[in-house]
Amino acid sequence: MKKIIAILAALSMLTALAACGAKTDNETTTQPVSESETETQPVSEANVTEEASVQEDVTKEEKTVEEKSEEDETAEEEKKLPETKAEILAVYAEVMNQAKKDAPGFTKVEYQELPEEGRVITSGKTLVSAGLSVAGNFMTSQDKAEKDPEIQPKGNNMRSWPIRKCPKGCMLEDPEFLKSAKFEVLPDGNYKITLVTKPETNPEPAAEGASTAPSKTGGIITPLSKSEIDENLNGGIVSAVFRDINYKLIYHDCESVLVYNPENNHVISLDQTTRVSISGSAKALGATLAVGNQELINYAHIKDIKY
Repeated sequence: MKKIIAILAALSMLTALAACGAKTDNETTTQPVSESETETQPVSEANVTEEASVQEDVTKEEKTVEEKSEEDETAEEEKKLPETKAEILAVYAEVMNQAKKDAPGFTKVEYQELPEEGRVITSGKTLVSAGLSVAGNFMTSQDKAEKDPEIQPKGNNMRSWPIRKCPKGCMLEDPEFLKSAKFEVLPDGNYKITLVTKPETNPEPAAEGASTAPSKTGGIITPLSKSEIDENLNGGIVSAVFRDINYKLIYHDCESVLVYNPENNHVISLDQTTRVSISGSAKALGATLAVGNQELINYAHIKDIKY
């Protein structure tokens, strides 16, 4: 697949890189009765009993009010949901990292597209357009992906679960890299988190087995490595036909939508949409080929998760 990406990178200036908790004591104080009061206001046994009963009722009521207040405060704390980007990201990471350890079974549907909307070809339109057509042939369509999904059994190695080939499901620690973060309580009681990232140019993925990523984008998804693409560009037919290849990959508005059960933090579903803006130029047969922008979108839908 890397060779295909390299060829397409040269032909269309890299249009197919993503194919591949106060305790309170209540005390009742009985005021002493003076001698004069005793003489002028005799107190019967019935009155004493009645006063004691009233005081006991008041004390019980005070305790009940305090207990209810403590219960309400506890319930309020339990109901507090994440609001800030940092809080939402922390919950997302917790759930995703737990999933990596629990290793549930799941079904994954993944496919790509090269939309014409937003496409800008500045030079060599005919050849670049032809390269884009070829790129489409090597991508997985939604129909094909749904008919032949990736199915992983419970207890699998989780290599294809974001982040790929790593022990964590989320390595992003900087909430400011998030363009937006949204937390929702769904009608069925499950929770939904939607994260959208800011742009990053030429992000590198985390190395296999690593617990940190060299890029922010690589801390939440798995971008293709530009360095690996370069290796394929520097050999074979690509280097023989194309010269002065320059390009950049801008990952932007990459979205992760996580639905999970708050009772046990089990994932219900995960959808990740990776958007890459590709631009670049090259020379071939005396002609200059240049692409101002070509969007590449990769969709990954993980469902049927069984713990």
